[in-house]
Amino acid sequence: MKKVQIGNYGISRRDLLYAVYGLVSFTTLVSCGQNNASTSSSNVSTTNVKSTSNKVVRIGYQVSGDLTHEKGAIEKRLNPQGINVTWSQFVSGPPLLEALNVGSIDLGPTGETPPIFAQAAGTNLIYLVNTPPGTGEGSAIVVLKDSPIQTLADIKGKKIAYSRGTAQTYFVVKALEKAGLKLSDVESVNLPIADGRAAFLNKTVDAFVEGDPNLIKLQREGSIRILRNAQGINTPGSYYLASRNFATNNADLLKAILEEYYQVGQWANKNRRAAAEILAPKVKTDVDTMELALTRRKFDMRPITEEVINAQQKIADLLYQLKVVPKQVNIKEATLTAQEYAAITPDAVRNRA
Repeated sequence: MKKVQIGNYGISRRDLLYAVYGLVSFTTLVSCGQNNASTSSSNVSTTNVKSTSNKVVRIGYQVSGDLTHEKGAIEKRLNPQGINVTWSQFVSGPPLLEALNVGSIDLGPTGETPPIFAQAAGTNLIYLVNTPPGTGEGSAIVVLKDSPIQTLADIKGKKIAYSRGTAQTYFVVKALEKAGLKLSDVESVNLPIADGRAAFLNKTVDAFVEGDPNLIKLQREGSIRILRNAQGINTPGSYYLASRNFATNNADLLKAILEEYYQVGQWANKNRRAAAEILAPKVKTDVDTMELALTRRKFDMRPITEEVINAQQKIADLLYQLKVVPKQVNIKEATLTAQEYAAITPDAVRNRA
């Protein structure tokens, strides 16, 4: 199998999509929450909507939970048209986009970093809409309470566990930069979320990138100290993405799906407690913790504009300069024409441009 070189790592194309370590896990600065409910990159659960139609829309989502999935909003919209909806769960953005690449799903959400890795590996994806970042409090570089490391600058030469290829990658790069450090100043340990957390708690690594809702849990237990969270780190946020074939051949269908995501998001912004009651059992946490985690997110949408594209391009350029990805990525190659975007973007979202 052909390999590419990233720093000191030689990896296959598939491993690039899984961000070096194979089966990675989530998080996200925002739309990528973390949880130990699943450690498999394959489908964990699939909900099939009964219909006599042979038309099926296959949607990916992550272990951080998906309110639109839980509320069945897309099914209610599409079933009367004789369209089936299937949902496949993934531990993070990279395996979701690998499924998109091989044709197992048609669309799904990830943070800002996974599509850059996917593009570098040749995935023919399309940015559909942008979801703005949250407060940044939901993701943090943490150490154990008794750690001698007091500031982020003290992490130089130490081991930090995070999931390469997820939004954690960009977060770590920018957090270190703000502390006067480079990625090469630390020993990056690439582990799936559950394994990274175990290594951290067992003191195999010195620091760990943790996210909600587990970040909240550890904070409440008083077992960790936060060196730096994602507040103040510039990011365009997250995205809904689709395969190019699906995006260019299903404009009306895509617009309907995105409208349902948008409407559920607007409901969640006004009903966070009710949303927490729905998601808490799905991500195996209590309602209070889930509610706090949701207050740190922003359920909204923005159209794909030049401003959004340029912000995403800056991240791609930075990751290439740091040799985190082996290939220069052109974000515009993963976008549609203005006319095509007009056809798929919900009216309420397009007016936010």
